[in-house]
Amino acid sequence: MQVPAAGDRTGQQHYAARIEARHETVLAFQVGGRVSARLAEVGDTVAVGAVLARIDSSDLRLRERDLAARLAASRAERADAASALRRTNELRPKGFVSQAEFDRVAYRDQAAAAQVEALTAQLGLAARDLAYAALTAPAAGVITARMIEAGQVVGAGQPAFSLAQVGQIEAVFDLPEHQRAGLPDTVQVTLWTQPDHPLTAKVREIAPQAADGSRTYRVRATLPVSDGPPPGLGSSATVAFAGSVALPAIPPTAVLKRDDGQPAVWVVDGQGTVRLRPVTLGPVQGDRVAIAGGLGAGDWVVTAGVHDLRDGQAVNLP
Repeated sequence: MQVPAAGDRTGQQHYAARIEARHETVLAFQVGGRVSARLAEVGDTVAVGAVLARIDSSDLRLRERDLAARLAASRAERADAASALRRTNELRPKGFVSQAEFDRVAYRDQAAAAQVEALTAQLGLAARDLAYAALTAPAAGVITARMIEAGQVVGAGQPAFSLAQVGQIEAVFDLPEHQRAGLPDTVQVTLWTQPDHPLTAKVREIAPQAADGSRTYRVRATLPVSDGPPPGLGSSATVAFAGSVALPAIPPTAVLKRDDGQPAVWVVDGQGTVRLRPVTLGPVQGDRVAIAGGLGAGDWVVTAGVHDLRDGQAVNLP
């Protein structure tokens, strides 16, 4: 092939993608205890409010009963204090009750009222903790991970399930830095299981910072909602869009390694012979590899059978 000039070649750029849910939530119990039942498995489709697991609620029920009994006793004490305060108010104008006695009865009534209020709040918390003994799905979706087993003792906040909400599905792929500025608003997503049915996805998010290892930017494109079954989460796809090449790019089959480990390509000179020329590789551009140095626009390079050539061998151009 003849090496194109940098930025001159335009066409479809292709990148590998993975189908993921836009919202994936890690679910956990809000109270600790021993798991008495696990009712969901990885891959299960669950409705909103479905019970996924339960913990043993015996201790929680005992605590609720204890607080209910203490609240009943406190209300009786509050009634007695209120009755004593009414009698004191009736006797005070007649001079039968001192100011100190009146203050003591009034303070007792206030303390009893506060005790009733505190125990009422504690009983409400106990009832809520008892409801938390059942872990429910906050939204409809698919269970993608399970981290607990029946009989296991878990703490509050310990991850139990991962739930992927299937309302919005996205294609996630990594984009080289030189293609970031030219990424259009929509891309074509083709599932590997449905090669004849490309989908138009809207680019929703481009990571503001490049990944440390690959120096690529994570892109998320939202797939359209269809009447048919949604794509399988974790399935593979190909993302394509039109864009220009910032660096000259050639097929990776044209690159070989010299004895010293440096990359090189076979270049056809003006006499129709091949010469091994060292090159500097750039980032991968879809199904091609960029050449940062060593080749010029218009050079002819061998793309197939590179391991069968020798330096100075005559070849015929296609």
